[in-house]
Amino acid sequence: MSYNFEEQEQIAQMRHFWERWGTQISAGVLAVAVGFAGYYGWQWWQRNQGAKAAVVFEQVQAAIQSNNPDKIEQAWAVMQSKAPGSAYAGMAALAVAKSLHDAGKNEQAIAALKWASEHAAGPSARSVARLNLSALQIDAKQYAEAIKTLADVPEPTFAALFDIRRGDLAMLQGQRDAARTAYEAALKALPADSSQRAAVEQKLQSVGGGAA
Repeated sequence: MSYNFEEQEQIAQMRHFWERWGTQISAGVLAVAVGFAGYYGWQWWQRNQGAKAAVVFEQVQAAIQSNNPDKIEQAWAVMQSKAPGSAYAGMAALAVAKSLHDAGKNEQAIAALKWASEHAAGPSARSVARLNLSALQIDAKQYAEAIKTLADVPEPTFAALFDIRRGDLAMLQGQRDAARTAYEAALKALPADSSQRAAVEQKLQSVGGGAA
């Protein structure tokens, strides 16, 4: 095949351009391709992991419905090993803790809530776990542990609930001033139309505070 002069000049320019920039262009194209592959690969991996976690969560639910503590603990152990980073793990921990507590296995229930308070996906789930954990610790008279559990509020929207729980804990320990401070903070954080305000105001008055 023959080319005219202009075609030959264009080919020469193309060869020169490719010799100068070909490596960089190839690398750039490869990087973009890898990026797209990585993104869609990650999306697929997440969907796949989510499906696996959902299956394990169903197994946990089935174990809970059986009312067999041993089966519940076994199913929970599988969830921890196979899908610890999924949103299902946090939900499973809360459900498992309630079932084990109802079965009289308080230490195991506390252990499940401790796990959720540290590893559950999302600050809201961790906040709920901490509140439930503190309740069990208070029931078990583990006051020092409950104080540690309530020291951190993973999600600011739960601040009032944490303050209420701190006030209740302080009351149990005979610390009226600390309880009053906690209840006052709770009232400041609660919305004006909150159904909990009346109960907190009563608690505040019981420790010498005035209704807000």
